Amino acid sequence: MNTQDYFEKKKQETTKSFAFFIERVAHGPNTPYGIDFAKKHCLEDVTIVVLPGTTSGKNALKEHNGLLKRVDDFVFQSHSFSKQNVHVCCAVCHYGNAFDSDVARKLLHLYYTENKTYQQYMEVMEEQSRQEYIMPQYVTDIFNEIFYPRLFDENNQFLPFTKALNRIRKLIFVTFCHGAYTMIKLEESLSKQLSTSPYSPSQIENLLKSLVVLAYSPDCPLGLSQMQFISFASAADLTIKHDNGFIDYVHRGLFVEDFGLCYLPKKYGNVFYCAQYSQNGVEGNPRVLQRIDPEEWYKNLHKDSAEEQKDLHISEHGFLGFIPHAKMSNAAIKMQQIGCRILKNAILNAISKDYKTLSTFELSASKIEDELIFLKAKIKGGILLLKKALWEKNPQKKSFASNVKIARID
Repeated sequence: MNTQDYFEKKKQETTKSFAFFIERVAHGPNTPYGIDFAKKHCLEDVTIVVLPGTTSGKNALKEHNGLLKRVDDFVFQSHSFSKQNVHVCCAVCHYGNAFDSDVARKLLHLYYTENKTYQQYMEVMEEQSRQEYIMPQYVTDIFNEIFYPRLFDENNQFLPFTKALNRIRKLIFVTFCHGAYTMIKLEESLSKQLSTSPYSPSQIENLLKSLVVLAYSPDCPLGLSQMQFISFASAADLTIKHDNGFIDYVHRGLFVEDFGLCYLPKKYGNVFYCAQYSQNGVEGNPRVLQRIDPEEWYKNLHKDSAEEQKDLHISEHGFLGFIPHAKMSNAAIKMQQIGCRILKNAILNAISKDYKTLSTFELSASKIEDELIFLKAKIKGGILLLKKALWEKNPQKKSFASNVKIARID
């Protein structure tokens, strides 16, 4: 049974959400889109796990593959890592009848910011939906496939700490949009399991810190994760929410403030922001408003190569990826390059016998020029945070971003 047949069969068998894993293979009659079920690999090998955003029901498998292919190409074509000890897989996620991804993300924000309101929503919810929102079955499927065998032995007992750490540190996650929500829920599940372990608090902290997560256009609260959770986003993307107030501040007007590139420390999300992915209207370029055919836009939304996207409108919410677009802003290109360096250095560090937990600065900088880019972004972020704090004291403050609602299709 190929992945497409399995996916359709599984949807008919359960009303719950579920997930399974795919990897890139050669195209063939039984491997639609050049994908197959991910194989079981050595748990001491490096594994890059791709967690996608939401997809359309009809083309879900193809769209999952589009994101997987871009990560896979970066790892094995752009940098030629060996497939003998580095693997890339993607979680194919289906949400079932009792789980709505938009509602789930809203509830996650409420859980961490307005818990009383969150509890009120949960009290009136049907039982199956409530259980799915507390811990989605598809997240449990991912946990059981990825984390469980790296923490437990064949007798379901916790592994010795050193062995568990050696396996966990080999995991690297690349997420897009709703995939960040999935990652937060995975961390909740992981933290719950570790709370019952024989590991000390400092050992648990080390386990969590060893996990590197690259979150592109994340739609989740930032600054809460104990993992090395590094985010990248366009401040002009009004479809996402981070609960740090930054996008509200820089998007006070109809168009975003042209601040270029900045970095905010962990308290505010460990996040890189550029003003826009598109060069349109920033960095001295004229702002050109153009009509977009929605059918054409949606048709091309999940194109999986830069060549196919070269003449398309650049979505501020699209997956930033690893290959520059002809119409990207300079700040977006710098941020894209930082993401590339972080992923490359995370893989190199995971492969190395001299592994150590690296900071965001260490992951993002390979040479002096990289260090200067990071430091400038950090200084810019500090200045913007200071201005934001002063703005927030103004009782008359207004923000375009906080008063606009935009529908989004990942």
